This record gives sequence, C-alpha cells and structure tokens, in this order.
Amino acid sequence: MEVVTLSSKGQIVIPAKVRKKFSLKEGDSLVVTEEKDGIRLQPLVNLSDLWGVDSLKDTRPMLNEMRMEWDDELDDKAAL
Repeated sequence: MEVVTLSSKGQIVIPAKVRKKFSLKEGDSLVVTEEKDGIRLQPLVNLSDLWGVDSLKDTRPMLNEMRMEWDDELDDKAAL
C-alpha cells in the first residue's frame, strides 16, 4: 500500500513504483470512480490500443448477436 498527500490544488503524485507497474506516463488519463467506501483511480483505456487483442478468438458470432439485439431494440423503439 502506498500513501499519497493531496496538495492545495487537489493534486496527488502517483508513486513511481505504481506508475511503472501500470505503465502510466505523463499525459495519460485516469478515470475517477466514487465507490461506497472510497475512490478508485483507473487508467483510461484507449480503444485503439486494444486493436487486435482478441485476434485469436472468433468474436464474429458474439458481435452478430449483439447487432441483432440492438436492431431489435431500435425496431421496438421505432414502433412506439
């Protein structure tokens, strides 16, 4: 566990050990999430960085199913 101090401007310094572990660098964005018992900081994932990560799995059937569900939802909304 690392301890950080909040500055007068509301800033914190993420310890080098943690930055290195999560490959954080200057300019990276973090998502701040309020949770029941605290605050969570998570790196914001750039979708273009994920290109090809699932290339070994055939995701086509899952994507087609999702598209059909979305189309059905749009049809239902259009019918109202």
